[in-house]
Amino acid sequence: MSILKKIVENTRENLKAKKAKLSLEDVKSSLKELDLPKSNFKSSISNKDEAIIAEIKKASPSAGVISENFNPVEKAKEYESVGAAALSILTEEDFFLGSIDYLKAVKRTTSLPILRKDFIIDEYQIYESKLIGADCILLIASILSDLQIEEFVKIAKKLELDYLIEIHDEKELKRVELYKDALIGVNNRNLNTFEVDLDNSIRIKNLFKEKNIFIAESGIKSIDDINYLKLHNINVFLIGESLMRGDFFKK
Repeated sequence: MSILKKIVENTRENLKAKKAKLSLEDVKSSLKELDLPKSNFKSSISNKDEAIIAEIKKASPSAGVISENFNPVEKAKEYESVGAAALSILTEEDFFLGSIDYLKAVKRTTSLPILRKDFIIDEYQIYESKLIGADCILLIASILSDLQIEEFVKIAKKLELDYLIEIHDEKELKRVELYKDALIGVNNRNLNTFEVDLDNSIRIKNLFKEKNIFIAESGIKSIDDINYLKLHNINVFLIGESLMRGDFFKK
């Protein structure tokens, strides 16, 4: 079983426990009592010569523990100070050592919009994302059917959440081209093998004829990498490990 499949199965099991503690109806009821604002994630990265979505994560299956002295709030402040356009926060608990509590804590201390980075396979997680303060959700095409993507996009729109659909290849691109409001992210890391190819974003970008905001994800380790991608008309970048280690701007 691939790591991706293990993560999805683990997420499914964890959701059973979550729902037992707080039902979907309870989450929806809590949302009705709050007047949560419409997302400004998409607008924060639009029409910029360069926009960085800076990721906050403690660990990953490919890298292990990235930050021993992990402090998501301080990291968010650091990212904001260096001009990040938005944040991405890992909330998957077992493989990335994330937590929804990290997102909630950062939300209280930053004005930057936040992408909830997780493996969304159930509508419960979308309503939960809105409740905890996320501005944008991640929909990974490779783990979702066309029907699931359609249903989840409808829910996101209803909740006024932006949504980033993550793809890896041309086949997945063709599946999601109809979503004109979507942010399209190309993960340069193969989630089955975890190998990274920065040129994957460029190949997919050259095939992409729509006007959606296009985001390069993974494998971006330096300013040189950003400049290389910008030469190919890619202007939005999701950067995690290099920023978390603090060596991105040193290269």
